Amino acid sequence: MKTSLLFVLGAGLIIASCQAPAEKQYFTESPEIDLGKKLVDAYLAGNWDSYPEIYADTARIWRNVNWTTNEGFTVQQYVEDLKSALEPISSYKMEPQIWESIINDDGEHWVHLWTVWIGHNDATNKDYEIPVHVVMQVVDNKIVAQGDIFNDTEITLDMMALAQTQEEGENDDGGEDQ
Repeated sequence: MKTSLLFVLGAGLIIASCQAPAEKQYFTESPEIDLGKKLVDAYLAGNWDSYPEIYADTARIWRNVNWTTNEGFTVQQYVEDLKSALEPISSYKMEPQIWESIINDDGEHWVHLWTVWIGHNDATNKDYEIPVHVVMQVVDNKIVAQGDIFNDTEITLDMMALAQTQEEGENDDGGEDQ
């Protein structure tokens, strides 16, 4: 009886070990990552006309907002927001770029980018380094949803201070009392 039990347990272990491994869910190279890199390349080159071909027509993009309570940007609104944010910036890059693609339990394809945005603001003559996390959902080789998470408070505060200084200069009557 003991021999039979050991035989059954041994056979069970052999069968279990011969099963195919689980499907891979995490990737550092994939077509979805290539699409994300195409987006970053367009951003770094200021090639705004290529954005519509990267996104689905119904894509939504969220920048530092809650995607469950905010409808996000359309692609065109996103492009206009990026252009506006980059007006005072003379140069920028994103490095290093760490990419990961996943297939979640629902079969959805998501791409993550972790990077540091490095830029120079001509208006304030300051350099900035801002950690950024971008997540993109890809369906049929198009981005259908995207979230950008970063903290640009330092740039915002510097630009507000600059605007205040300029406003005060415009309101200055030359210092003569009457």
